Amino acid sequence: MAAPDFAEYREQLARLPGGTAAALRDFLGPCLAGPEQCDGQGLPRWPLNEGGWLGLQTAPEGGVLRLVHEDAGQATEIARFSEDLLTAAQGDPAVSPLVLALLAIAAGDVDDGRRLKRWLPRLDAAARDLMLMTLCRLCG
Repeated sequence: MAAPDFAEYREQLARLPGGTAAALRDFLGPCLAGPEQCDGQGLPRWPLNEGGWLGLQTAPEGGVLRLVHEDAGQATEIARFSEDLLTAAQGDPAVSPLVLALLAIAAGDVDDGRRLKRWLPRLDAAARDLMLMTLCRLCG
């Protein structure tokens, strides 16, 4: 499996009509129950219409970020990312690291064991639509 090229993702997102903001607003926004927030460690998380929260957490072993769905006291790890994800999200314009994480999963550059599709099917479909419009050479 190829490592995610977050710089390429950013370039492709910038080419969307409306830029990187459109990725969140137009594609992922309908799945969100509110704006992105930060947890106590300053990592991003979103409240979801499908229930619970999707957010990044530092893995206990360090140097790794976990994408986790939390709902009703249960936490399900969706996928793991290097801390490069946070660095890649910074820039002008900044893009949510959660957008980059979802693109990496939809593009097949990060193996999530299809957990995103099982736990959050609407968000998975939205991420795939975003991937087709940005990363797919035939569509985007």
